[in-house]
Amino acid sequence: MAKGNNILLVTIDSLRADAIYESDYDTPTYNTLAESGTVYERAFSQGPFTTFSMPSLFTSKYPSGLQYVEFSDKTVGVYINDEPTIPEVLRKQGYQTAGFHSNPLLSNLFGFDKGFDEFDARLPLSGLDRFSGRAKILTDKLLRVFRKHAYLPAEKLNQRAVEWLDGRDDDRPFFLWLHYMDVHGPYQAKSGNAYLNKYQGEHLWRKALKRPDEVTESEHEQLKKLYRIEVEYTDQCLGDLFNALRARSLFEETLTVVTADHGEQFYEHGRYSHPHQLYDELTHVPLILRDPGRRSTPCDRVTELVDVAPTLVEHAGGDVPASFSGRSLFADTSYAANKTDMPTPTDDETLPEFRSEPAAFSEADLTPAYNGSVRTNRWRYIRNETTDEELLFDHERNSDEQRDVLSDHPAVVDCLRDRLTAHTDAEGRSVGPDRDVTRRDIEDGEVQDRLEDLGYLG
Repeated sequence: MAKGNNILLVTIDSLRADAIYESDYDTPTYNTLAESGTVYERAFSQGPFTTFSMPSLFTSKYPSGLQYVEFSDKTVGVYINDEPTIPEVLRKQGYQTAGFHSNPLLSNLFGFDKGFDEFDARLPLSGLDRFSGRAKILTDKLLRVFRKHAYLPAEKLNQRAVEWLDGRDDDRPFFLWLHYMDVHGPYQAKSGNAYLNKYQGEHLWRKALKRPDEVTESEHEQLKKLYRIEVEYTDQCLGDLFNALRARSLFEETLTVVTADHGEQFYEHGRYSHPHQLYDELTHVPLILRDPGRRSTPCDRVTELVDVAPTLVEHAGGDVPASFSGRSLFADTSYAANKTDMPTPTDDETLPEFRSEPAAFSEADLTPAYNGSVRTNRWRYIRNETTDEELLFDHERNSDEQRDVLSDHPAVVDCLRDRLTAHTDAEGRSVGPDRDVTRRDIEDGEVQDRLEDLGYLG
């Protein structure tokens, strides 16, 4: 049976770290949680989009260590197959497990239901063979006319979660996962006519995705304003969820983790949303952990989302699976994230972090060409074989990653290049798609429609 107490994991789609740490957004829930928990100021996702980042978070394996999949002509990712996941390991520890969200890329069609006693991804008619694909398409198109949002709002997810909490077995600890989609585009105003807001939000969102160079200054500011509205709305809903836990005397008995699957781009590097790029605005994510049984201390070292799974398993008193690539956040803060010694530069004495500080690895393409990055406290190195380029950014002098300094620091480049190569060698990088799990996974018409709503299918 489980030794730890309850666990709440909240992942927020497309939430940039600077929206929480550096902005003037009205986010009292995040702020209060940060004051009573540990803020990992330099946490990075393993991919700039959901189909790379979330499988990594759930399995504690990098994308290059998972099976590459072509879900459709425009959607690629990695697949959860036989790898142990957070809910699977916790359920073996005696936990009741439940997950609630409305992202089709995190549904049972992609293996995310593994290990859950209760799992609701809000995909109507999914798994019902008696309905033809055409019937599902027509049904979903009809339902879309009446929807106020492209996904289930956070307050509705809260209702489902609270219903489950009230009906669970009080004698067993729980693992509860919610994935809020509101911060993901299309961003939508919360006041006024919901259907008009939905139409206007989708119209602007599609323009930003398909014709980013044509977005006007006023439209750009409107996108950022709507994003802020969604961030603040999600903060309110997170507060409501915490209050529901407090009302049931559960909050102080629950380890709480709040993070994001990836960030969001607002034309910093020529695009909107979350394209196949590896800049800070896309991979730097908030990560806040509140454990009522531990003293909170700030952490400014580089951490990775692959470290979340072993942290939760350790908290539950379980054995961390050998397949996990991450290491518990409760471990000594001086550990090196890549588990190996870093080559020491010979011609630049300003790089002491290479000898001791950890690094984060993120990946955006695996095949046929590789696109990956290494992020240390000071440096970000990108090797993008799809565009045949290498980039190096110095965060001490250019934190917005606008000036490539590759030619100025050859020793740094050599070390980080070697480190990225060692990473891919260790992970056993995928070399091609698994044809057994391609395309058919989202042939269901309603899932295709939902993905189109979210901008994945153009």
